Amino acid sequence: MSVISVKNLIFKYPQSKRNAVDDVSFAIEKGAYTAIIGYNGSGKSTIARLLCGLENPDSGEILVEKNQQIGIVFQHPKDQLVSGLVSRDTAFGPQNLGLSKSEVELRTIESLNIVDMLDRASSSSSALSLGQTQKIALSGVIALRPEILILDEAISMLDPVSRREILDFVKYWHKCGNTIIQITHDIEVVKEADTVIGMENGKVFFYGTKRAFFENPDNLFRIEGKPLPVCDKSVLAQRENKEKTLSVRELNFSYDSSEKKHGVSNINFDLYKGSITALTGPSGAGKSTILELCAGLLKAEETPGVSIKAEGRPVLALQNAKAALFEAFAADDVAFGPRNQGKSGKVLKELVKKSMDDAALPFETFAERKTFALSGGEQRRLSIAGILALDADVLLFDEPTAGLDSRARNEVLNMFRKLASEGKTILFSTHKRDEADFADREIQIEAGKIVNDSCALSQAKESESFSQVEVPSTVSMLSSLRNTSAGLSGSKKKNKSLVEKIPAVLRILLFLTMFVFSLALRPLELCAGFLGLSLIYCLLCGFSFKNLCIAWLKILPFLLFFSVFQLIFHAPLADEVRYTNWKWFTITPSKIKFCIATILRTYSSLACISAFFISTPEHDLIDGLNILLTPLKWIKIPVRYLILIIEIIFRFIPVLVDEASSIIKTQIIRGGLGRARGTFAKIKAIIPLMVPLIIQSIKKSEALADAITMRCFK
Repeated sequence: MSVISVKNLIFKYPQSKRNAVDDVSFAIEKGAYTAIIGYNGSGKSTIARLLCGLENPDSGEILVEKNQQIGIVFQHPKDQLVSGLVSRDTAFGPQNLGLSKSEVELRTIESLNIVDMLDRASSSSSALSLGQTQKIALSGVIALRPEILILDEAISMLDPVSRREILDFVKYWHKCGNTIIQITHDIEVVKEADTVIGMENGKVFFYGTKRAFFENPDNLFRIEGKPLPVCDKSVLAQRENKEKTLSVRELNFSYDSSEKKHGVSNINFDLYKGSITALTGPSGAGKSTILELCAGLLKAEETPGVSIKAEGRPVLALQNAKAALFEAFAADDVAFGPRNQGKSGKVLKELVKKSMDDAALPFETFAERKTFALSGGEQRRLSIAGILALDADVLLFDEPTAGLDSRARNEVLNMFRKLASEGKTILFSTHKRDEADFADREIQIEAGKIVNDSCALSQAKESESFSQVEVPSTVSMLSSLRNTSAGLSGSKKKNKSLVEKIPAVLRILLFLTMFVFSLALRPLELCAGFLGLSLIYCLLCGFSFKNLCIAWLKILPFLLFFSVFQLIFHAPLADEVRYTNWKWFTITPSKIKFCIATILRTYSSLACISAFFISTPEHDLIDGLNILLTPLKWIKIPVRYLILIIEIIFRFIPVLVDEASSIIKTQIIRGGLGRARGTFAKIKAIIPLMVPLIIQSIKKSEALADAITMRCFK
């Protein structure tokens, strides 16, 4: 019996010239395991959204058996978590179903146990690896007990271990009698299914059993294309006249011990001109850290013998392609970096054209296309073109094929081979076996250390332009953002302060009292006395006095600036001494006291806010507000909406901070911040950061809204 029946389905996105789904019909049997496979942009994810009701078809119909709960897990796990605490995120769906407190707790425990994450129930969701985050996203959906589970490219970004764990769970959920729909472009995932639906250009090109799909070689070629060639790893070692283009010695780096990443230690390797090297290892092994150190985005620990030398400055293409796009049109975006290098005119145009053509994004076709209207795969290739346009000798790529189908992936890897033949040095990270086999060399990383190198260190001459890779001063912005993200997400562990040990409700009331008084007091003497009390409050909350003083010094120029306006507009007292009397600008004792009191009030309120947020994690704030707002529930005021908004804000800010960090990294790489001198120049340099950040904020908001909708929030 069909649990889902799709008939003559047609759907087109606004402003699109073609149908994303074009006259599609199929049926899915109850308890079946179905794979919907196709290239990026073939219509697979649109089908998933239509099945879930997140989009409405232009014509045709979708029939779903009554009383069948549909759950969906999306590709990017961070975009679908609602709460900053693992257990609360899993409990969100059952709470929306109106279940009893005991039933919600039972489902939360069972769901976390099913995905083997029960031991992380009290952890911050921001402190998890990518694979763990996807498991939590899955547990949040499983807690709804969906009879139909859809996974929309839910494992395409994961390392092999995490992929296998998710696939094993899906197999278990299928054996429990549930219907599974896998949206994928991965042949390995199709092998898990019983039925296959092949999609291409919005149409179905295959609909049948898995066995019939694999019996036809054309189907495999349609999805996989030509297999990647395997490179003989001994060829590079035997190559004569090897020229070093990157040399790494005694590299050590550690993040704050409270963060989820622990860094790398004792890293030594050389890269050679015209070679392709794959950096492999599980998620969290240290691959991205090594790449960022080589690109000068992180500063290595100053240990004996440490050095990173390169021919020119290495450039890095980050995995987050959307954060690497700054201009409205594709060609302008590729030109962004070369312009910062001082290139212009015909030289700039030729460089942009070559870079776009090399990245399989033909200049003639894509030059005037709007950047953010491109598909995900096209945006990734555009971000790579922007890196190629910098014309560096050493090119670094962090997971350049993540999320790409085999056709787009092969285009990227063939581009690497072409660049290597031109004398460029390529180092890219991957967790796919055939990509590592494609490279001339493989360096394996585990737990921050090199465990295997297919081309051991050997004698090679250094390039004439060999020099130490410098870390630009603007990198300090990244450290600040990392600390901010860790603090806001609650992933930064610390000892509990005295204030943290009191109940959350009392903490909130104490803060509100302190904050109101900090703003309400007017006499200068009381403002000064309350500032001292605020300092004591800060210390009891565990906030660093040093950090507070630094914050005060940073905002002092702004406060002094606004004090000038206060001197202008604040009325003097009658018959008091006037130190100056120039038209409407006068300085009197009362005005000076007023300005000083304003500065003291601002400092007191800042101290109260800082202390409160350092001592009150998100879950404590939510618990406290739930209790404080209970009277409003009695009079039928929808408090849960306010609570959800606050929870989403806490969850969303660290995500955006991480997004801003990726944007700043790309700006540094492409020279957008390095040349800024003076306040106005820095402000001008920061403006391009805002466009991608705003666009990403909107997209992440939409993704979060979809996740909330699918978890039954009404």
